[in-house]
Amino acid sequence: MTSWTLENSRFSADIAQAGGELTRLWDKHRGVNALWTATPKIWNSSAPQLFPVVGRLIHQGLWLGERFCALPAHGFLRHQPFQCLEYTHDRLRLEASATPQTLAVWPYRWRVQISFELEEEGLSVSQRVVNDDDTTFAYSLGWHPGLALPVSSRAGWCVDFGPGPAAGPYYTRDRTLTLPDIQPLLHRFALTETTFQDGAVYFRVCEGQQIAVRGPDGKQVVKVETVHYPWLALWGIPGEDLLCIEPLAGTTDAPDFDGQAAGKRGMQRLLAGQQETFRTRLRFAVDA
Repeated sequence: MTSWTLENSRFSADIAQAGGELTRLWDKHRGVNALWTATPKIWNSSAPQLFPVVGRLIHQGLWLGERFCALPAHGFLRHQPFQCLEYTHDRLRLEASATPQTLAVWPYRWRVQISFELEEEGLSVSQRVVNDDDTTFAYSLGWHPGLALPVSSRAGWCVDFGPGPAAGPYYTRDRTLTLPDIQPLLHRFALTETTFQDGAVYFRVCEGQQIAVRGPDGKQVVKVETVHYPWLALWGIPGEDLLCIEPLAGTTDAPDFDGQAAGKRGMQRLLAGQQETFRTRLRFAVDA
């Protein structure tokens, strides 16, 4: 099987075996695909899984002490085949694990389980990392869903953070991120035609946030509940009706990063034999 389909009374979702990527989220009530359709020469993805790094690596990899590990931006999980562990009409649990190819570039035995569950208002997604190695490893993790929203066709969109404020915005330059000494707090972030001209925009203090995307009329169109992710990135392509809302445990590199994994911002540490789970939810308004 190369993909799986989930369905309930409102939604139908397709998940690919390659990369465990959500490729379609059809909203029956509105008659639209809520997800960006992978489009060559624009953005040829829909919702990739990110592991064991997030964002750009300015050294094209990471150093583990004296060993250099050549890694692509966002890691290798999005290119791995997943196997099915559980499958019902509205729930799917997949797993990918270390292979000789991944061990050659990142010398740890790992497993990542991705769970998708359709609900009446949207979709819940969890990412579970398991350390099958005999040593602690550091990693970053994230989900990169792209939503098909008319953010370029219609001016006046914004993103609200709550119940508490988030820290940010932090703008990337050349896919690198520098954090200021003073961290501003905000409840609302306006999307304009120049928001993503230099790349993604990051926010922190996002664990347990409910991030509402509002249209020009002020109505909530979609809500993202980060639950366990400390970071959030927003990204789009100027002139395209695409908004990526990325719950992240980790960030892209700082421009002066020395390349040592132990010092990479946002990296998580997982002890041998342990596991950690991150969850997020997407909620869609019926009348959006």
